[in-house]
Order: sequence, then structure tokens, then C-alpha cells
Amino acid sequence: MDINIDEMKRLNPNNEPLTPEKLRELSGLDLSDEEAKEIIGSIRRFARVLCGFAVQQQLANHENKEDV
Repeated sequence: MDINIDEMKRLNPNNEPLTPEKLRELSGLDLSDEEAKEIIGSIRRFARVLCGFAVQQQLANHENKEDV
């Protein structure tokens, strides 16, 4: 699966970090700053895991193509 950079830019054109205020705005949830910061931290950790997995998959796919 390829990442569509243009689509990512449309979602966050100014490349602004996720803040508690923005999270509340996007989610519609009534969160305290502390709750929002915990959620943002979890989102960042999850994103790192996904990126690591994507890199491993790309490397595996590249190795498989070389073996053929």
C-alpha cells in the first residue's frame, strides 16, 4: 500500500501538530487537557508502530522481488 502524500497534505495543509484543542475539535469529545495529551501520545506511539511495520513490509517485499 502506497501513501498518498497529496491526500495527507489536504488533511493537514500547514503540517500542524495535533493539540488538545484540535483533538477536541475533530473528535467532538469533552476531554480535559490531560486526557487529550494521553490520547495524542497514544496516537503517536501507534503511528510509530504502523510506520515501523510498513518499513518492514516494504523491505520484505523488496527482498521477495529480488529472489524471483
